[in-house]
Amino acid sequence: MEKIKYKIRLWRSTTPCPHGITAECHNAGIRKPRLVHVGSWMESDCPHFVADDAKRKEVTCNYTEGALFSFYVSR
Repeated sequence: MEKIKYKIRLWRSTTPCPHGITAECHNAGIRKPRLVHVGSWMESDCPHFVADDAKRKEVTCNYTEGALFSFYVSR
């Protein structure tokens, strides 16, 4: 398990998900891989996502080095 601290600027996180994870979301018209940010709705669909603690501004991911997922299609 890996915990990531993130920074919020206005309504969104400025911390990219670790390990260069990218996603597409065809429902939202995002058809090219886009870097996912911690705390975004795309990040919640990430295969590594476990939990989000808004009070501590931490996200817990179940990521192991060499995992197969560095790209996924969200929703």
